[in-house]
Amino acid sequence: MRRYAVFAVLLCAAPAPAADPPAPVTVEVDLSNLGRRIVHNKVSFAAAPGPLTLNYPRWVPGTHSPIGPVSEQAGFRVRAGGKTLEWKRDDVDSHAYHVTVPEGAGTVEVTFDLLLQPPGTGAGLGSTLTAASPKLAVLNWNEVLVYPKADGAMARSVHASVKFPSGWKYGTALTADKTDGDRVLFAAVPLEELVDSPVLCGEHVKEVAIGPKDGPRHRVVLACDSEAGLDVAPETKASWDRLVAETGKLFGARHYRAYTFLLALSDQVPSFGLEHHESSDNRLPELALTTPPVRRTAAALLPHEFVHSWNGKFRRPADMIVADYQQAQKTRLLWVYEGLTNYLGEILAVRSGLLTAEDGRDVLAATADQMAHSRGRAWRPLDDTAAVNWVLLSAPRGWTSYRRSLDYYPEGTLVWLEIDVMIRTKTKGEKSLDDFCRRFHGGPGGKPAVKGYALDDVAAALNEVVKHDWKGHLTRRVSVANETPPLEGITGGGWTLTYGDKPTALAEASEGMSKSLNLFPSIGVSISGGKVADVLPDGPAFKAGLAPGVKVMAVNGREYTDAGMKAAVAATKDGGKLELLTKTGDFYKTLTIDYKGGLKYPRLERGTGPDLLGEIFKPLDPAAKP
Repeated sequence: MRRYAVFAVLLCAAPAPAADPPAPVTVEVDLSNLGRRIVHNKVSFAAAPGPLTLNYPRWVPGTHSPIGPVSEQAGFRVRAGGKTLEWKRDDVDSHAYHVTVPEGAGTVEVTFDLLLQPPGTGAGLGSTLTAASPKLAVLNWNEVLVYPKADGAMARSVHASVKFPSGWKYGTALTADKTDGDRVLFAAVPLEELVDSPVLCGEHVKEVAIGPKDGPRHRVVLACDSEAGLDVAPETKASWDRLVAETGKLFGARHYRAYTFLLALSDQVPSFGLEHHESSDNRLPELALTTPPVRRTAAALLPHEFVHSWNGKFRRPADMIVADYQQAQKTRLLWVYEGLTNYLGEILAVRSGLLTAEDGRDVLAATADQMAHSRGRAWRPLDDTAAVNWVLLSAPRGWTSYRRSLDYYPEGTLVWLEIDVMIRTKTKGEKSLDDFCRRFHGGPGGKPAVKGYALDDVAAALNEVVKHDWKGHLTRRVSVANETPPLEGITGGGWTLTYGDKPTALAEASEGMSKSLNLFPSIGVSISGGKVADVLPDGPAFKAGLAPGVKVMAVNGREYTDAGMKAAVAATKDGGKLELLTKTGDFYKTLTIDYKGGLKYPRLERGTGPDLLGEIFKPLDPAAKP
């Protein structure tokens, strides 16, 4: 398969003229039983007699992982010619089923249910991305279909339809063909486009048009557990408008026909984001838009997923362009796919006014502090966290600082900030990473396409902006273990990472949302619900004997509370003791932490040289007024 430095137009590839395309696949989804957390599915297609392999998507786009929730399939049956056929799972590929189609059957029909676990119980590699509350649902097509194994499977036409709960409305990048009662039939699209087009539906749905009136249509479709959560403040709407304008200036082209932000607002659906080419699947707490601290901490979500339309969906590592959903992806370049997106998403949050410049600096301070307290960086290179991302995705929280986690996100931000600062410095402000983005992610645009790249292509595009040994620089940054995090972008940008005894407003809001304590900068421990989540190897808490999973019962003789723990740590600066009564299983032990530094919170303070961070945060659209 062609992978290196090639153009791969997958979503809109022309059919080969040598043979007629196979008959369309029909996918029928029934969401009417969501109250019981069951999704009914039927897939049918024409098939020739003989052996047939049915694939259930294993490698899930956007997660970069083999997490297709085959464990949540139930009632799997295959019928043809009026008979129920025997099927056998492949001995090696758990997501493949083998059947034999009898003579004269013509059509194969597959039915199964997708089981949705209660909130908080479906974490892990087997959990579904399809999720629901009593008032809304998010449907991911890859979880509700199987497809015949064949060459060109991704391009096979699919007629899909959904039966929604009565009275519910929906949003998706797909085009509705017709409506039959509560069932909506969508226009036929290639399998890859279908899987790339999730559906958001609910009882309380609102659509907000955003961006300029000329050019492609942009909108935010919101579904919420309550009407109250659908309120969009004028300043939020104005920032969404500027986000569309800023991306146009940044990339110089749009590789979609229209773009839809799907935003589910529910406390019963996990909060996260997942990218798609012409839409994105975004999920936040029910009142996120009407609660300023929550809205603030989640400000970079929509910009991040929007950037992926250019970086990740259009420009994609060549080793992540695959023939179908069973083929493994090589994910070592996720520090570009996700790391660059993380950086641009945070910058665009400031440029569009979703965050202030001070907020942007606070985000960078928290990121720098997180990477400074990663002891795993001494033995594990950054690109190794990308190469085994699906392994780290399911790893427990304990020992994260020693093991490392999905660090290609936060450290990727620092790597690309440094590159941005280097370009600005070398060209005396004439060029920046924005120029790289226009070169690397630009083009004619207008419709979805995929263009592969390798590390050499990234380095070459950077060299077109300014000459430097970019390949050598990037290799040293991502492929060599280094105890010291790359903070040169911060210092070169005119700022310095420091610590104070009071949290920034953004850090305080984040702590309130997470309901956990990050005491890594002080005693080297994080605590969630009174239980140790992680410890810093060689930190004060570790030296005293704390380990992940240990329950802190009391602090200095008083029952544990987060506030009491913070007060005790703060008092160490004035000589206060820090004595913890801990519980491991049914064993109790008193531990004394030797520490006198008080509370510490990261922040950026103005250093020497030009304020390049200030320049980076400035909007590109001259009409923007954050």
